[in-house]
Amino acid sequence: MNWLELQQQLTASKPVEVFFRDDDVDEDEPTLRRLLDLFAGKNAPVILGVIPAKLTDEAVSLLAKFSDSIEIVQHGWQHANHELTGRKCEFGHSRSFDEQFKDIARGQAQMHEAFGHDWFPAFIPPWNRCTANTHQALDQLGFRVLSQLHSVTSPLTGFSFQEISVTLDLFRWKDGATLKPQEELLSAISQQLTSSQPIGIMLHHKVMNDEAFLFVERLLETLRQSSNARVHTFGNLL
Repeated sequence: MNWLELQQQLTASKPVEVFFRDDDVDEDEPTLRRLLDLFAGKNAPVILGVIPAKLTDEAVSLLAKFSDSIEIVQHGWQHANHELTGRKCEFGHSRSFDEQFKDIARGQAQMHEAFGHDWFPAFIPPWNRCTANTHQALDQLGFRVLSQLHSVTSPLTGFSFQEISVTLDLFRWKDGATLKPQEELLSAISQQLTSSQPIGIMLHHKVMNDEAFLFVERLLETLRQSSNARVHTFGNLL
């Protein structure tokens, strides 16, 4: 799979809904500025997962300059692992409903303090995993979207929120972040064009290098050239 083949497939496909979700926003840093400039320059929105407990005033000021091209959402509370064994998780099985509710509510309050009404009530659990206690807490706190990493199971239903999860991570994470080969990424996007789910591209600006930025730029250009493709925020998708 190459760029021309993807372009041809997009042209022949049904309408394609795409979103880009960048995680771990907490401070003003060069890679975040580069990402914001890229999406603003392409007139496309990017969803930013903000870590409330680590958010700096400088980052708040930076995001305010890009309000027209971003959607700000909540990314956990501290992005801290609470599991003693197994995979990392901030809102995992070792934590009670009350513990999870308290931390999510603290994060929600911090988001309101930092951004007022200029953020969207969506929740990204750190490491893209959480539990039934998390679902209940999000439901009670009035969140409208839960965004994890898409699995083969059906999206969650029966809550006040809707699950809109990412479907493709640009990186492999074993032994450090490594960008997946371009052909692999394009093939994955191609395969997802037939799905009824939105295509969600997961970004991590902190580990993005020139190659990663160039890939995202080329993908945005390819999507823009297709009349069938639209780049969305969570609010748009709802």
